[in-house]
Amino acid sequence: MTPRRFFRLLLACFTLTGCAHRIDYGPRGPIHDPHVILDVLQERYARVQSLRSEGRLSVESPEGSGSLRIALEVAKPGCAYLETADFLGNPRGTFATDGEEFVFFEPGENVFYAGLASARLLGRFLPVELGPEELVALLLGQPPLLEGDEVRLEVEPEGVYRLDLRRGSIRQRVRVGTRDLRLISVETRGRPAVDVRALEHRIVEPDLPLPAALELHERRSGTTVRIRLGDPAWNVETDDSLFRLRPPPGARVERLEEEGGS
Repeated sequence: MTPRRFFRLLLACFTLTGCAHRIDYGPRGPIHDPHVILDVLQERYARVQSLRSEGRLSVESPEGSGSLRIALEVAKPGCAYLETADFLGNPRGTFATDGEEFVFFEPGENVFYAGLASARLLGRFLPVELGPEELVALLLGQPPLLEGDEVRLEVEPEGVYRLDLRRGSIRQRVRVGTRDLRLISVETRGRPAVDVRALEHRIVEPDLPLPAALELHERRSGTTVRIRLGDPAWNVETDDSLFRLRPPPGARVERLEEEGGS
């Protein structure tokens, strides 16, 4: 046998071996009904109500890129506290909302902004434009799932269930792992939305894998946000005073109005 023929046979052997990929379906076994998967995701959503963590946040956008250290605390339905600092520990801004009102303190200018917690106003201070309830849901790793008129289920060779949901002109693609149904990504088309991809998970309780690192992408603005939690604690008793911050002494207070004035 010539060396070239031997090499071709060896390559063919590797190719055939690579095609035989066994999918791990975990203890549930193969699932054929997509509603079973959606029910598991919704049940897990209901089991997680709050989060406290430090970590890092990075932003890539047409306006620029950068990274910050963060400390956050969130609680359903729409309470969030986010404190940011640079890598030297210098405060860069503190955001808080109780779901009705929001505040943002900019220490560099010593300005305390306040207004109604609308997506448009929050978008002036956050990397992406989100209302308070959607913001909290995404920080908890719980992107809203479409209640579709049509649901299709496919299995991808990487060991991923792909669910394609449709409601009218709105479409959503949800990917979860076949082994433990961990949420991998959610992409929505047909309406303004933020796509979500889980980069890392933690097993918090039996059958409860939760995202500990997330990538959020807002197609409208071309902005990508990555959040990596350092030592997350879920279902903590939150400090409600954090969500209703008051201006520090000497700060200039600016009230922002919904129609674009201050």
